[in-house]
Amino acid sequence: MDTTRTLYGKPRMLFLSLLCFAMVAASLIVPVGQPKVHAAGEMKPFPQQLSYPGIIKPNHVTQASMNAAVTAYYDYWKGKYLKNNLSSLPGGYYVKGEITGDDDDFTALGTSEGQGYGMVITALMAGHDPNAQTLYNGLFKTARAFKSKHNSNLMGWIVADHINAQGYYGSATDGDLDIAYSLLLADRQWGSNGSVNYLAEAKKMINGIKASNVTTNNRLNLGDWDTKSALNTRPSDWMLSHLRAFYDFTGDQTWLNVIDNLYSVYTQFSNTYSPNTGLISDFVVNNPPEPAPEDYLHEFKETNQYFWNASRVPLRIVMDYALYGDTRGKTIADKIATWIKGKTSGKPANVKDGYQMNGTAIGSYATAVFVSPFIAAGTTNTSHQAWVNAGWDWMKNKKESYYSDSYNLLTMLFLTGNWWKPTPGGVADTQPPTAPTNLSATATSSSQINLKWSASTDNVGVTGYRILRGGTQVGTSTGTTYSDTGLNANTPYSYVVQALDAAGNVSPNSNTATATTQAGTPGNGTNLALGKAGTASTVEGAGFEASKAFDGNATTRWASLEGVDPQWIYVDLGSAQSIKKVRLNWEAAYASTYKVQVSTDSGAPTNWTDVYSTTSGKAGVQEITFSARNAKYVRVYGTARGTAYGYSLYEFEVYGPGATSLDPGVPQLQIPVTLSVTQDTYSRGGAYSNDNYGTETSLTVKKRTTNQDVNREAYLKFDTSSLTGTVNSAILKVYLVNFHSNTTSQVLQVQGINSDTWDELTLNASNQSTEAGTVLGSETLSTVGAYVSFDVTAFVKGQTDGVVSFRLVGGDEDTGANYASKEHANEAFRPVLLINGGGQ
Repeated sequence: MDTTRTLYGKPRMLFLSLLCFAMVAASLIVPVGQPKVHAAGEMKPFPQQLSYPGIIKPNHVTQASMNAAVTAYYDYWKGKYLKNNLSSLPGGYYVKGEITGDDDDFTALGTSEGQGYGMVITALMAGHDPNAQTLYNGLFKTARAFKSKHNSNLMGWIVADHINAQGYYGSATDGDLDIAYSLLLADRQWGSNGSVNYLAEAKKMINGIKASNVTTNNRLNLGDWDTKSALNTRPSDWMLSHLRAFYDFTGDQTWLNVIDNLYSVYTQFSNTYSPNTGLISDFVVNNPPEPAPEDYLHEFKETNQYFWNASRVPLRIVMDYALYGDTRGKTIADKIATWIKGKTSGKPANVKDGYQMNGTAIGSYATAVFVSPFIAAGTTNTSHQAWVNAGWDWMKNKKESYYSDSYNLLTMLFLTGNWWKPTPGGVADTQPPTAPTNLSATATSSSQINLKWSASTDNVGVTGYRILRGGTQVGTSTGTTYSDTGLNANTPYSYVVQALDAAGNVSPNSNTATATTQAGTPGNGTNLALGKAGTASTVEGAGFEASKAFDGNATTRWASLEGVDPQWIYVDLGSAQSIKKVRLNWEAAYASTYKVQVSTDSGAPTNWTDVYSTTSGKAGVQEITFSARNAKYVRVYGTARGTAYGYSLYEFEVYGPGATSLDPGVPQLQIPVTLSVTQDTYSRGGAYSNDNYGTETSLTVKKRTTNQDVNREAYLKFDTSSLTGTVNSAILKVYLVNFHSNTTSQVLQVQGINSDTWDELTLNASNQSTEAGTVLGSETLSTVGAYVSFDVTAFVKGQTDGVVSFRLVGGDEDTGANYASKEHANEAFRPVLLINGGGQ
């Protein structure tokens, strides 16, 4: 079969992403004034206007105005794309849209992708549209008539106005996922006792999808024409909330296994190819996962990039968090939202229709199928509120083509809380669980409070609990205990707990429990900065002054201007004092690269001495210990932001020699830094002995004792002069890019060399060090696209001149491999030396 048939048009794929996003969002929700049964018989009539736990909505407009925008957009969409003019199938409806694959002998009018979009939309819009069930049944009639030629429980991917087109085509995974899911919505909306038994039809399709599309490795293949052992998969098909609904209605563990594996694939892929953006390519192949080649399956060239298929992914991911509370979805969505806000300066109109994995734009304009899912990703964090508001204003009137318009409407349904979660049962469950009781809170350290409570009851069953601290959700639990960590010392906190059921009903609050964390300054440790005068490079505005970082209040903070590097803040201790520890409590707008500096100047400080530096800063609390120094002023000097915003500290504390561990629960930053390689190159013998390779993007290592023309050794140098404390561990990490054509594995040996005078731009085989070197370790490598680590602690501790050099050599004859150098295009792959844990 021609595999291009499985790749519907750009519109078809985009619509599916939006669909997934809307579906996930609808499930974990708090109804606002929801009627139980509508006059036309709907059990979930529009508008449902739900509030998903942990999800924000646009807050600059009213719910009523958002509902009105959705209904207006639906009426436009319905009039433009929903058709029933098939002469070969009277009464059959379809969604008119373009395709990018080959339609063979027929003229394509629509796709199974479009059927899925339309069926989800009409089921959710019932209550606004009095004819919604008629339209839905007409769409289902077409889906059944145009069954797949391989699996009659699935739909062929093309709709054409010819009797012979029915049963002619194979399936496409995304269309069938949406159609099966929509049948569950229909069952919950209208019941299954009418002309169509929606629930029975849904289960037929769910079983058909499992039989044809779930692979033996728990991925989703591309269609029922694909193999069951396939590793190729399309991330826009990863409709995680759909799969959870399949599990809820069937009890089949397979769907949870697929969800867990797809999250694992996403994480592996992103860690390797998009660590700073969270993006994923249109198609993913192989194991470990990697982008598909260009022009994969002949759809279009950019199948190895974030393009017209993958653009739908953020909606699918965020809906799993919104409807089912899986924080893995939140983590991915947060990373994507943070990156795209920075990339576009917070302006949705600056989004482009295509990106490389590293975030470089390859598109030229903003279209809804790219913009809307990015807006949906921002709903997981209140720090993205301005982005969500601006996105809503951009998308609510954006009208383009089938693909973008369909996905835009699906996203609008999610953003407004009008995508609800289908749950099993004969009648829609509207009864919330009872409130949890006997909530107690116990402080176990200066940064942790443990909670426990008595279980709630429910008419169907309790599925989990939400934990709220000070009125804000901080976590979830499936049991009756929870540990809240990362808190400030000697600070009171209050909590309530709510119970959830599978229908998204939320219980009343439990009783309130309060506890105060233990004091975090044992011995004679005293915060020397408390209440002292502070000065900062800039201030975001009123209420964010430098003094807020020294007031002892963990709810106030200093914030710099956004988008500007460098920025700094310092405290005047009043007199020169001996200090050895700094404790920083960063807000989400943290410094990724910063220094801690001290000064003993008597007036306004101008002379600063570094006592600590890092290129791997994190949000949250960090304790930094260094050799005792005299200081009147202590400064944090940030040179690179961790987000698109500015720099912001809740608290900036300074302690003298009497302070030991302020908080056993917080990592002690005894110089835990990631050192980037300062120089690297490789040498090649024989006829190439005088050649230099210091500007190459890879370091080649190959052992060939019988032919020095082929023999190559690599050199790396690190500057360790900034280290000020004890080195407890040192790990050298290099990234294996690929093997030579004759190689499937290689023994790589690392040697420590005492000669540090070599230079990457002059070193070659004729002048390289003849020192034998100290063998520090060797590893047998067989997997490309991964770091290899060597423990070099003893050697690094013995180097006292502030420089350390290594040599990489092959350990077995005639095997060759390339390792990423400091010139490699992907910064995440470059060699690093992790001191005391570092940041990678």
